[in-house]
Amino acid sequence: MAVWLKIVTFAIRAAQLICAVVIVGVAGQYIADPIPDKKGDLGHLSRFIFAIVFGTLSAIFAIIWLIPFSSNHMNWKFDGVLALPLAAAGGWLVYCSVDICGKVAISDVSEAAEPLGGGDNGELIDPGTSVCTKWKVLYVFSLAAAALWMISAMIGFFWVKKHFVKPKAPKAPRRR
Repeated sequence: MAVWLKIVTFAIRAAQLICAVVIVGVAGQYIADPIPDKKGDLGHLSRFIFAIVFGTLSAIFAIIWLIPFSSNHMNWKFDGVLALPLAAAGGWLVYCSVDICGKVAISDVSEAAEPLGGGDNGELIDPGTSVCTKWKVLYVFSLAAAALWMISAMIGFFWVKKHFVKPKAPKAPRRR
């Protein structure tokens, strides 16, 4: 395997780990300290539980596959499968946040990065952050994690395709 591919794979796995930790941290903080909306309703917490479950799986497999072996590329199918529920979690969060927070915009990406690391007591997100900002952080990082898992699946697919060529059947001898 080329050295540059190992470096790229390591960087992608590290980014997957960072996204997964942010997903688990923000969703866990929301579940532990829920903030009711204007109607006093917390909404269904199932979307956050879904995000935590697949964020945790993403973190576990990113840690395991941070160890650089060429066999990591053999797991490209699992990378692609893990991208699907992370994208679904992001989509579910977008769908549920439209009523309260408004339409999704490209500026949500920059807004999602602002509150990170703002807590004085070591919190992931500043305690004064609004519900909408927390949701933006969740769906931006869920969709980013899904994209990273899909990219690693494509790298693995092309690596396997290049390095494992099926042997051709031997030709039968010609008769005279």
